[in-house]
Amino acid sequence: MLAVAATLLAWSLAAPPAPAAAAKPTPEDPLHLRLRAVHRRSEGVHPGSPEARALAAELSEIGAAYLEKRDFGRAVEILGEAYGYDSDNGIVLALLTLAYVRQEEFDFARFYLDLALQRAPRAPPRAYEILGEVYYSWNRLEDAVLAWEHFRQLGGDNPITLKRLARARQELSLASGQRFLEGEGFSLFWDPAIGAEEVRRISDRLAQSYREQSDFFGMRLPTSQIVILYAGRAYFSLVSVPDWVSGLFDGKIRVSIDPDQGLSPELVAVLSHDRAPGWLHEGLAQWWEGRRLMRSEIHEAFRGRSPHTLAELNGNLARRADRAAARTNYVEALGLVEYLVELHGSGSVACFTRDFGEGKNLAEALRLEFGLTPDELFQRWKEWAKI
Repeated sequence: MLAVAATLLAWSLAAPPAPAAAAKPTPEDPLHLRLRAVHRRSEGVHPGSPEARALAAELSEIGAAYLEKRDFGRAVEILGEAYGYDSDNGIVLALLTLAYVRQEEFDFARFYLDLALQRAPRAPPRAYEILGEVYYSWNRLEDAVLAWEHFRQLGGDNPITLKRLARARQELSLASGQRFLEGEGFSLFWDPAIGAEEVRRISDRLAQSYREQSDFFGMRLPTSQIVILYAGRAYFSLVSVPDWVSGLFDGKIRVSIDPDQGLSPELVAVLSHDRAPGWLHEGLAQWWEGRRLMRSEIHEAFRGRSPHTLAELNGNLARRADRAAARTNYVEALGLVEYLVELHGSGSVACFTRDFGEGKNLAEALRLEFGLTPDELFQRWKEWAKI
């Protein structure tokens, strides 16, 4: 089962938190060099002039590149500079809105969103494309569809965005009548066929998971995670999720519920977890569920077969395999987490996950917390499990 929930690990592994200040770029960074060239040309340029509009356009491209690199603080800084040169630039306003959304500073995001909408008639298709992303991230499906439809009507032809528009239309048709509740650390949407009592119990369970994992990871969520409860599997069929998968994460946590079954133990397990990349996600998800493996069980699971490398394991978990193929992948993922917790303690594992939230890659986080390379972790885990 794909375990997902509104927990601290969702933030520590989803995206780096908003930095207090933009990271200092390296001198050889091509974007930094390009930015310096823009600054050299900006001397004596007055906001609102044709030269200033040209500078704003180039700064918006640089800011968008930093946004793509997930350096949100740097993106905000550069896009704010672009706004100072050309406050009517629709793309700059849309990108600033998106950058603040990614940085989870929603008051600023809404301010620039209002400006972008006021000046939308002068905005090019790309601005509507970005605004659709912002609306979709807030689960404002109707607004997202309208923004992306404007993008298409103005000549926007990005096939990825047009595909998202088609999917959002279908999702909107399934979301009719959905209700809403703001909880502790999450924003909960649910189909009306799910009873109010069950929603209350689910909300309580999410809040409990949030508090437990907040204590474990030593941090609190900066904003609400969107959680959507579906009565049945219509949405899951739409996106071709196998019948045995009860949860899905695609930026929002989506859970399929049988309205007649209520808050079953299986659903409690789904709601107790988090999202994370690859083997670390699935290993920690199972560990938080309370599952434990003896080394003899891990050894037995791989009798007559070789375990996958970390890279292979990530690829396997990313694919939606059948139950039999998925079982050994989950055993290996949990086994890796068991090894790290047993040898280094749960506190070190919590620090390990926070390293990802700070932008470190796997090799950097492993070296910092455990003094291991990915290959060394894999080899030592096999020795520990006697595989």
